[in-house]
Amino acid sequence: MDGDAFSAAVLEKLPLADSVWRLLHFTMDDSWLEDLWARKRGRCYEQDLKFSTLAHLIADALLQHDGSGNQAFERAREVEILPVSITSAYEKLGNLPLSVSENLLEEGTQRMNAVLPEVPAVDPLPACWADHEVFGADGKAIKHVKRLLKPLRGLQAGILGARASVGLNLRTGLAVAMVGHLDGEAGEGALTEALLPKLAAASGPERPWVAVLDRLYCNLSFPQEVLNAGGHFLIRYCTNTTFVPDPARPAQESHDAQGHRIVQEWGWLGKVPKADRQYVRRITKSLANGQEISVVTDLRDEVKYPAEAMLSTYQSRWGIETVFHQITDVFSLRHLIGTMPKAVLFQMSLCLLLYNTLQVVRAHLASHQECEAKKISNEKLFNDVKRQMVAVDELVDVEALLALLGEVPTAVELRDGLREGLQGAWSDRWWKKPSSGRGGHKKVKTRVLGNHTSTYRVLQQAQEQVNGPPIAARRP
Repeated sequence: MDGDAFSAAVLEKLPLADSVWRLLHFTMDDSWLEDLWARKRGRCYEQDLKFSTLAHLIADALLQHDGSGNQAFERAREVEILPVSITSAYEKLGNLPLSVSENLLEEGTQRMNAVLPEVPAVDPLPACWADHEVFGADGKAIKHVKRLLKPLRGLQAGILGARASVGLNLRTGLAVAMVGHLDGEAGEGALTEALLPKLAAASGPERPWVAVLDRLYCNLSFPQEVLNAGGHFLIRYCTNTTFVPDPARPAQESHDAQGHRIVQEWGWLGKVPKADRQYVRRITKSLANGQEISVVTDLRDEVKYPAEAMLSTYQSRWGIETVFHQITDVFSLRHLIGTMPKAVLFQMSLCLLLYNTLQVVRAHLASHQECEAKKISNEKLFNDVKRQMVAVDELVDVEALLALLGEVPTAVELRDGLREGLQGAWSDRWWKKPSSGRGGHKKVKTRVLGNHTSTYRVLQQAQEQVNGPPIAARRP
């Protein structure tokens, strides 16, 4: 067997790795990456190390080396892919513009949408959303910063690497957009507000969309920001914001299939003197444990948007929390490759894009199994993806792999190829373990508590001591 035939046989025996490589070949095409760099680099320049090369090496670190940048860079030096020193590679990573990281996810996901199965079924949404896009949105402080930089050494406080707000399409399960801030202590609300136009763009000009948000955003200003961006809101009600019932519209009471009491009320968020208060519908469900879950929405038509549909949609918002958990523990965001805030945000963006890659593979597998994608474990599937990709890396050299991948396919060609290539790839070990049914949805997000600071603030203080006032966290 000659080398080409052997390489082809390896990929045929490893369909998960083959699918991921073909997805990355399509989504992270070198020409597109370099075009993205040219459009979004700002004042940054490119010399010996291309942005496309660096992006692929960081992806390799996350997919094959458990988040070890050193291992990926050393391997690349051995096969003469990395044309600069490892130190220079880290320096380039630490100076990547934030706009590049944000648009890597946004535009990469747009490309990936086109190769999803024709009927993706992550977690089927209620029928009332047939003509809507539904987005969960939330913020995340990125922790686990290594104290490699001199100003960070000896600090007793916890260190935040950066902060980002992310939008998740609840229908497809793909992260569609990210807004980052170099300061890990930046306010979450402002970042999510900046995310709203990106959600509108992800929905498209003709398709209505709704933002599903937790109680942090239940105030007098944020619902209006969603409306200003052209969307609708479904927000967990927070008692810190007064709800004033409309005396002209009586409340409605009903019960769900489990006998839980549901009350619908119409009225205003905000007291009477507030000129900016919103007229909303509040839906409250009494749970068996004596607690309540309450949401507010500007979608006030109880027939078109049934109460139970609104409540179940809010429960789907936990998808964004799951994404944060999995990119941290499964896709190695816990192991930060770079220490600088720009490097941290680039890694988060790439983690989200790789997470999306796995969701496309999972969706195709679910299509073959005629099941909902949520029944397939991301962790179990990714373990086998990583195992197969390491095997390909050991058995097939880069030139042979690129030759087998050939020209970048069209979206239709790739979608058809994924459907065919994954047809016989199923393993029963990928089934997600059934829920115990105890405790309902478990919140996986943890808030940053106690004494902490951010890498950005520490570095700015050090810079100020030497050079004067600090630079801005985000360039205009």
